[in-house]
Amino acid sequence: MHALVALAVLWLAASSASAERWELTIPERLELAAGAGGALPIVIAVDRGLKISKDAAIIVDLAPDSAITVKRRRLGRTDAVDPDADAPRFSVGVRADTPGDFALRVRLRFWLCGSKSCQPVEARRNVVISVTAPAAGPTPNPATP
Repeated sequence: MHALVALAVLWLAASSASAERWELTIPERLELAAGAGGALPIVIAVDRGLKISKDAAIIVDLAPDSAITVKRRRLGRTDAVDPDADAPRFSVGVRADTPGDFALRVRLRFWLCGSKSCQPVEARRNVVISVTAPAAGPTPNPATP
């Protein structure tokens, strides 16, 4: 029984330690004007001495509400801004034509590697895409000829 408890404690410690050794940065909110596009940055940072495996896939799945358009719903390492980096970053093109607040769900999967072993990592984030009506052009001044 004690061995089982000790094993569970070790597993929890390893799990929490790995969670602290990487960070996913995605804005919680992205503001766009209707009809104009924008870029959603996705940045993965890893502690010194770690890297994201180049032998295993990095998968970024995007699930936008129907009012939002993304070029591709699944991205991989080759879609990264810097695909050869130890922690690649992404810039996702986003567009919407209808004003309102919409959801974009992001799921990221990769393998985090140290000097001797790798472990799978999965992260999920939700981004609110806030779309405003397009800015109106300047109104003509009736006093000018």
